[in-house]
Amino acid sequence: MATLLAGALREEEMFKLVVTVRRGTASSFGAAWTPYGTLEAARLGATALLRNERVQRVAIVRDEVPPAFVEWLER
Repeated sequence: MATLLAGALREEEMFKLVVTVRRGTASSFGAAWTPYGTLEAARLGATALLRNERVQRVAIVRDEVPPAFVEWLER
């Protein structure tokens, strides 16, 4: 999604979560597949994921190719 910002076309930043779990996969966690429009929304999603005992840590990355690391959240 593009927006016009100060006369220049700017692509909206989107974030996604990369989840590290103790056993199995993170595919059953909806918050792991949700695209987030703001960093704060991604942090809230990561906090919700960390409440699950299987989740060890969550990386927030920018949704681009290749994904650009933003920050880690851990227990």
